[in-house]
Amino acid sequence: MSSDALVLTSSQKEIFEKFKAKVKDIIKPTHDDFYLVKWLRARSWDIPKAEKMFRDDQEWRRVNEIDKLVTSYEPPEVLEKYYPGGIIGQTKDGYPVWIETLATADQKGLYNCVTKKEVLRFKEYFAEKLFNVRCPEISKQLGKRIDMGVYIVDLEGLSLKHLWKPAIDIYVEMVATAEAHYPEALKSAYVINAPTIFPIAYSIVKPFLSEDTRRKIKVIGSNYKEHLLKEIPADQLPVNWGGTDKDPDGDPYCRSRICMGGTVPEKYYRKKMLTENNDLSKFTAVTVQKGSSLQLDFEIKVQKSLLSWNFFTDENDIAFGVYRKTSADQRQKATDMEALVQTERVNSHVIPEAGSIQCDQTGSYVVRFDNNYSWINNKKLYYLIEVVEPDVGRELQRLDSTDF
Repeated sequence: MSSDALVLTSSQKEIFEKFKAKVKDIIKPTHDDFYLVKWLRARSWDIPKAEKMFRDDQEWRRVNEIDKLVTSYEPPEVLEKYYPGGIIGQTKDGYPVWIETLATADQKGLYNCVTKKEVLRFKEYFAEKLFNVRCPEISKQLGKRIDMGVYIVDLEGLSLKHLWKPAIDIYVEMVATAEAHYPEALKSAYVINAPTIFPIAYSIVKPFLSEDTRRKIKVIGSNYKEHLLKEIPADQLPVNWGGTDKDPDGDPYCRSRICMGGTVPEKYYRKKMLTENNDLSKFTAVTVQKGSSLQLDFEIKVQKSLLSWNFFTDENDIAFGVYRKTSADQRQKATDMEALVQTERVNSHVIPEAGSIQCDQTGSYVVRFDNNYSWINNKKLYYLIEVVEPDVGRELQRLDSTDF
């Protein structure tokens, strides 16, 4: 590693020296020039912005004891066994590879077991292991600096049911944390097996990604194995993704190193955990009177938009349905509208209800909460309804023609 040299232009060197002088009071012995320059690059060489980012990070690390995670943190068993992802192999130039299979996660099962804070802590722990343990190990082995990783996101099986509000909120916060506290840590990201709903999923996280990160994301189609093998040796990639690596028992997914998720057993469940994982400040609270209903109208202006819902009731069930108006000029009865989700009673007082539909047509859509069947109980309802329009930025690289 002694052969590595920080290559900067004369103007960059001047900015870098000024930056170091500004933050010298918080620089630690482990903060070498390669580490410090990342903060400037992440803020386009703007000294005040880079200084604020670096100081915010150091305070975050202090308050949350991030530097102690690797040695003192004990991950919850349910996350170790059922949260998808893992470090597997290295690229041809030595960068560690992380594979995550998002659709194999039992989202509701996991969030019945752990809080949002616990999930974030778990991901922070893995980030620390990757960048502060694994990367230094590889650097020592190869005799050169390795301080970035390659990320493979396998979206096989991803559907509307996975675009569940509590899970999305946590994933967005993971992305925001990575951008704020691990600058210049991504060498490249490959999205494989992208389904037709990928534009909606991407539009949700896109606002939290820096321009530099967006440029590093590559969406690969059906021949993704060929592309992955251009960067990753076959013996460093599991058989399932086009390589030759497998577990001693022949497992092509290398489950001994990559968690593949799966259904979470109810023995791990905690009461009311789903409600605790929701930010209730975003919910609207109403009382649906006995013998009545609540009808909420939403105008869909872009085809393929996502209409999602998340709701729960205090003590009793409620009926729920989603419709598309056949006449936009007037209020319609449920029987006169096109039913997209048939009205059915749901036990939203036991477990919060969440779901979504893709709106193939523009027009007026109705989310309906029905309490007409009850002549005794009013229902205290908390709901969050959102419309997300598809928006895949042109900065995404497509390595072949991907149909979504």
